[in-house]
Amino acid sequence: MRYIFVKNFSLNEDRSVLEGVLPVSRDWEIFRDHFPGFPILPGALILEAMAQHTVILMLEKKPADMEVVPTLVQVDRAKFVRLVQPDCDLKITVKQEAALFPNFKFGCEAYVGDEIAASARLTMAFREMPAGMGLDFMSFFLAGG
Repeated sequence: MRYIFVKNFSLNEDRSVLEGVLPVSRDWEIFRDHFPGFPILPGALILEAMAQHTVILMLEKKPADMEVVPTLVQVDRAKFVRLVQPDCDLKITVKQEAALFPNFKFGCEAYVGDEIAASARLTMAFREMPAGMGLDFMSFFLAGG
């Protein structure tokens, strides 16, 4: 199963804050095993959703002629305070805290309704792709796979 979590998002005027909405569906394969009879979205996938949303803000700083792949470098201050179960909208808020190409720091929060479900500070980086890798990663990512 591919996990492409960027579905609907908007940017603020100065393009430093992103808000995304991810509909969490009961049909997702992960819920068959995590956990049968009591489905919960794993924290690792919540972090993945946050990381994928940071990429949109990172694109603002990417040189057009550079072949790069966005990479999660570090997770700090991760907190999971509410279970995320199917049939809800997970709202992801990402705020750029620092950017010194190719490295970026983001404050991220995930909400179900008005309740915070998780938060973390993510360090992301663009890594150069070796020539001839054969994958236009950014087009793949933005097209949803």
